[in-house]
Amino acid sequence: MNILKHLLTLVAFGYLCYHIYTFGPGMFNVTVLVILVLSTAANYFREKRESDLRANENARKARAEARHAKKHMQRNTKSSNE
Repeated sequence: MNILKHLLTLVAFGYLCYHIYTFGPGMFNVTVLVILVLSTAANYFREKRESDLRANENARKARAEARHAKKHMQRNTKSSNE
């Protein structure tokens, strides 16, 4: 799905550049170009933030599982020593 979004963004950017080249940089064309660039930047930073959040959550879960496993290993060692 992301590949399709990126492809459509590139097609829109190409068409907009062609339109600006053909008809000149009118106020509407430039406004649409600025909105497209800002939207693309916002999507990039949103995806980056979501990816970082997912990575942090996975790391937190891995640390919790490691602590849990370590606690059970200590219990098992204490009971086998007694």
